Parts: sequence; C-alpha cells; structure tokens
Amino acid sequence: MLTIFTPAYNRRNELQRLYASLVAQTNQDFEWLVIDDGSVDDTVSVMEGFMCESKIRIRFFSQENGGKMRAHNRGVERAEGELFVCIDSDDWLEPHAVSQILQDAPLIEDDNVAGMMYLCLQGETNEVIGTVFPWDHQYCSYFDVYHQHHVTGDKTIVYKTSVMREFLFPEIDGEKFVPEALIYNRISEKYVLLCVNVPAARKEYLEDGYTNNYFNLCKKNPKAQILYYKELYRKERTLYNVAAYNLYCIYGKVRFKDMVRNHPSRFWSFVMYLPAYVKHLLKERHA
Repeated sequence: MLTIFTPAYNRRNELQRLYASLVAQTNQDFEWLVIDDGSVDDTVSVMEGFMCESKIRIRFFSQENGGKMRAHNRGVERAEGELFVCIDSDDWLEPHAVSQILQDAPLIEDDNVAGMMYLCLQGETNEVIGTVFPWDHQYCSYFDVYHQHHVTGDKTIVYKTSVMREFLFPEIDGEKFVPEALIYNRISEKYVLLCVNVPAARKEYLEDGYTNNYFNLCKKNPKAQILYYKELYRKERTLYNVAAYNLYCIYGKVRFKDMVRNHPSRFWSFVMYLPAYVKHLLKERHA
C-alpha cells in the first residue's frame, strides 16, 4: 500500500482540490495521511468533513506548529504504507498516479533502489515543470539527476517508507524549515531512484507557498542552510556553495573564525567571505 502524506498549515481552501484528486484515483490502494501543523483556520473541520464522507482511507493528526519537516518526520513515523510520497496541500495528483506508482513498484525491489521519481505538471496546463529525464525507466541517484544530467524543475518522488525512516529530517532548535534536498542528497549516497517520464502530480505555486518565499525561509532558518551547503560542498566543490555557506553563517550570526574553521575548505571559506558579505548587503538593500 501507498501512503500519500500531506503536511497542512492554514490550507483549508487548497485541500479540497487535493482531496478530489485522491477520490478520483483509478486505484484506491492508498491511505491519505494528513498532519496538521498547528493551523489556526478551519483545516481541522475541513478534514473531519472529508473523513465523514468515507470515500477514501484518511488518517488525520494534529500537532503544535513546528514546520513542515517536523510534520514530515511524524508522517514517516505514522505511515502504514510500504511506499511514501509527500504531496503538499496546494498540489494534486493525476488520476492515474497511484496506479502508475503501484505498477512500477516491482521495479524497485532491489536493496539499492530507494523509490521512484516522476514528472510534475504546471497547474492546469500540460506543461512539464522544468525538463524531462534524458531516459525513461532508468536508475539514477537524486543528486546525479540534477547535478550530472542537469534535469531541472520539481519532481514527485516516491520513497520506500523504510528509507524515509532511515533518513529523517534534522529537527533544529529555533528553526522550522530544512531544504528537502539536504535529505535527498544524503539518500543519494546510498541509493538510486527509478526515473519515469510520466507526470504524477500537478503543482501550483502560491504567493505564500514555500517556493515563492524560499529565500526568506532560508534567511529565517540559517542553521539548516549552513548544514545543507556544507554537505553540498563535499559533493560539488564550487565557489558558489562556499559563498552560500558563508552567507547563511552571516545571517546565523556565526563568528567569523567559527565559520572558517567549520567549513571543509577553510581557505575558500576565508577567501569567499567578502563576496558573501557584499551579497548579504545587496539582498538587505533590496529586501
């Protein structure tokens, strides 16, 4: 069975479209697991209404507001499906999505395969977000998909639940946002994904969503970004990754000597401090 997980925070209006797409699935062998992250709107009553209809299997839990990644970890812990896919509240599935996932499931039984990766469409259009994979039904790590084969755009990733439990998101005191790529890159060290050139979901980028507010989220959660760019530099030794690490150290008010000392390349961290500080000043000026 598949667990379709949705973290929700003040998304009562968007949940209806996602719910309708789940009811319309051609294969109903899934559970919809929703973690409400301390919403102050009518999200709870909306979800209770869905459950009363008994059209699909729904499991719903609430928690104090702690950010998407804490909700994600609770979802992984509570998931009852062998496969796990996170579908945000402002996204929705193609009618064939569950059928496609379960059809491909036998192809990921090897221990070195973590799951499947599918395309996403832009809103109500048939336009693929970013680019397609250079091959269909082939295996590749998440990191290599983006950094070696230069695929772009959001994709829908279905992981084995056991893999997700092996790679939980760090829960950083005082922060509520961790880039998903941090965990996906860690998974890439051990596992590959089956890449499928079939759309599984549709995304609509809302003005108050994660994507459109990404930099502000990063700025408010610098410790997670410091960790992300520090690990990314070990895989991709570019000056950009050094400058980004330095930039978020500045936002995180990390002392200069600690910033340099804790980076894998102390020399380049020292050299790139001035460019990072200039970029910080420019961003503050245009904020």
